Amino acid sequence: MFFNRSKDQIFYQTLIDATINIIDAVELFKQNVETLKEKERYAEELKELESKGDDYTHLLIKELNQTFVTPLDREDILDLAVKLDDIIDGIEACAQRFVSLHVDTPTSYLMKFTEILEKAARYLQEAFVALEKRDFSTIRKVSIEIYALEDEGDRIYFECISELFENPEDPIYLIKMKEIYQRLEEVIDTFEYLMNVMEGVVMKYA
Repeated sequence: MFFNRSKDQIFYQTLIDATINIIDAVELFKQNVETLKEKERYAEELKELESKGDDYTHLLIKELNQTFVTPLDREDILDLAVKLDDIIDGIEACAQRFVSLHVDTPTSYLMKFTEILEKAARYLQEAFVALEKRDFSTIRKVSIEIYALEDEGDRIYFECISELFENPEDPIYLIKMKEIYQRLEEVIDTFEYLMNVMEGVVMKYA
């Protein structure tokens, strides 16, 4: 199946590079939500990383169009690339919402969501490194960890929404924070969606 190992390396390395870009984005996002005092600057920097993520996606699509034999099914590579792009798009979108919705005060829930994103991003990189090595047992372990983080994200989401509606003194604040919390929860969901694709790859090649 492997007629051109150098071509295989392009696919795997680009996917891994995309996960590193996500880790960088999450670290910036974490710095941002610690104070939200420089949210405009962080939003601009995250936009640059989001554009970098787009470049990785375009490179993978270009290579798919030019490569006769790929290391994984074309549909799987494309699906993995798209979901990686969805993750960094979501992180960047949340940072932009702090600016457009004029959110100036951090909350404990923002930090809790960010901690989940940070863990999930590092697990994700581990999964893609394992994919190149065909280390399917590690991928399965990572899947379990990310599924657990997604469950934790759901729990935190319902908790923060319940708190918002418990004593809603400021309806504008409620609307703003509900939108941001919901978007963060959706980003965490995307990690799970990506691992579902990865599990499908494992089933094909294990």
